[in-house]
Amino acid sequence: MIPGELQDLLQRCRAEDAIAWAEFLAWVKRRARAVLSVYSKLGRTDREDVVADTLKSLVPVIRRGEIRGVSNSEIDTYVCRAIRNRALNLLRGHDRRRLAGESSAASVAETGAIDWHEAPDDGLSQDVQIVIAEQLERAEKVLMCWSAADRYLFTARLNGVASKVIRDTLRQPPFGLFTELATIDTRFYRLRRRLAEEISRS
Repeated sequence: MIPGELQDLLQRCRAEDAIAWAEFLAWVKRRARAVLSVYSKLGRTDREDVVADTLKSLVPVIRRGEIRGVSNSEIDTYVCRAIRNRALNLLRGHDRRRLAGESSAASVAETGAIDWHEAPDDGLSQDVQIVIAEQLERAEKVLMCWSAADRYLFTARLNGVASKVIRDTLRQPPFGLFTELATIDTRFYRLRRRLAEEISRS
């Protein structure tokens, strides 16, 4: 992805460019497929609901220009966090309905899908998925306290962006940070250790 591409896309959306909104919708759906892949218990209808709820919340935020971050990685982190939060809320809703004693038949009637609480456990348990989501949320809160340059370097490297691309991006606005190529991985590992320490203290 070209540096600044997502920020440019959001600016076009704020200008009510219909093509830009279509591109943003397609991008959110792609990111949702990746983010929701860890939630094996969410059915197709659930996933569609998560995407719809996420878009419903993001559209006014975009129009007000309130999405945090300027780099591709920061904007991606913001959107993925919104997707995870809605998936987590949906999982908790399922759990409340289960505890309230809803039958499998009632769940099918309401959601159009088999109640996954009654299905064979072919993936992570709901409790494990909730723990994972909560850990990710804590990590993202820690990241938002870091400098923009550190956030970009860490999330970009975590997502497999080449060190040379990271170095070149850091040299451009809004960062303006000149760093040697050989230090990118070293900084990433230090930041990863720092993240683990800060999460353990939070």
